[in-house]
Amino acid sequence: MVEVTTLQSMQPLIQWVADLALYLVTLLPATLHGGSMFAGAALLRNSRVLATVRELLVVARIWGLISNECLPTFLSTVSGYDVLPQLFRLITRIWLVSRESTNHEFEESIVDECYSMSAQVSQYLSLYYVCIPRILLSS
Repeated sequence: MVEVTTLQSMQPLIQWVADLALYLVTLLPATLHGGSMFAGAALLRNSRVLATVRELLVVARIWGLISNECLPTFLSTVSGYDVLPQLFRLITRIWLVSRESTNHEFEESIVDECYSMSAQVSQYLSLYYVCIPRILLSS
């Protein structure tokens, strides 16, 4: 059994993983309309990355059953909206397309659900998540 204090110390990592998953989900509609230049757009077609994000979302959910303090936080326009299961479901659908399809064509329903989630859930990605990797790559 994992100690509660250890789980609480993992909250920033869990938040980062959930923010990344939410970013990818909200990025999908934009990439289909000529937005492949967005940071991280290539990750939507990388089945290994998506599989890892899926696995980490499961770990976060399990740890959250032990201690709510380690769960990621989001602002939602819908009361009682549980973000983690929705993120897992959408990341799974994106992962399946990236794994099984060579042309990476997403069904309209996936795109609509991703767009809907971006309207219902707010994320606060710091500049660190978006800018630092670009800075490191350019140096």
